[in-house]
Amino acid sequence: MARCACQCAQGRHRRGGLRRRWQCDRHHPVGRHARHGRRRQDRPEEANIYAGDAVMTVRPSAPRQLGASKQQGIGLVEVLVAMTVGLVLLGGVGYMFIGSKQMNTAQTDMVRIQESTRNALDVVGTALRQAGYRLNMNRIEIEGRSVEGTVGGDSDTLIVRHDPNWVVDTAVPPNRMLGRERNCVGVDITSDNAFNPATAGAQINNNLIIYQFRVLNGQLMCYANASATAPGTGVVVADNVERMKITYGIGVGGGQETVTTYVAAPADFTHVSAVRVSLLLRGPSGGVTVGPQTVSFNGANVTTNDGHLRRVVTATFNVRNRSRF
Repeated sequence: MARCACQCAQGRHRRGGLRRRWQCDRHHPVGRHARHGRRRQDRPEEANIYAGDAVMTVRPSAPRQLGASKQQGIGLVEVLVAMTVGLVLLGGVGYMFIGSKQMNTAQTDMVRIQESTRNALDVVGTALRQAGYRLNMNRIEIEGRSVEGTVGGDSDTLIVRHDPNWVVDTAVPPNRMLGRERNCVGVDITSDNAFNPATAGAQINNNLIIYQFRVLNGQLMCYANASATAPGTGVVVADNVERMKITYGIGVGGGQETVTTYVAAPADFTHVSAVRVSLLLRGPSGGVTVGPQTVSFNGANVTTNDGHLRRVVTATFNVRNRSRF
């Protein structure tokens, strides 16, 4: 090892100038590495730069490591504060979500109530405006009352009768008082008042259009006959109808053209010139309202506490074929 070091030193003196000592240091650690007692293999990425007799060693930079005394973290107080702030924010978001959902449910229920109101009043109003209509105006009486009803507990029953609408008869000879109309359950009703030349009597129709309106299981139903016990198969006019109450306007005068009072059970239905229909509608969703809800229905207060949205609708219809407003 000493011989090689001497040879390297001799070669350095003979050649002069810049020398490449790495060829010698590669085999024998001399100089700076020998003085510190370390081998170059411990620092494989070091590089020596020589300028004459000066030696400069370049080492790669290494990440600085903090001692145990310089390490920092989050304490218990900070964790508790962060958790509290997070819970407050989460509660606010949840409150906004629940409020938005409840508002959306209330709006949806109101739309459904309005739709049910429109359907109910349209069908009932059309029937009442045609009550008492006759194909033969010389015989205005109806076999049975054109408008009548029965009083129930929460809901009443309304019955309306009239002839089928007039249509053109293409038969020969034609029936100039032919009537044909589809009732509320979808059955075509044709008048039976065919003209008889032999008798030349008055053409009286007995096939009437009959509507029976009643509330059943939260739905306004329409039946095509007047039977109270066996009305047959009905159709749903409107959903979300909880109650229906009917009052009748009693007219005075020669043609009962002036209504003076409204009663629930008229003594004579032939004096009825107007019909007032009151509906109590209930939304399909629960939990929309909080606490008791009181509405004024048919002159009395109705209080509920089931969370359903309710609305009261009242409409008055003239019996055109009897009143002359």
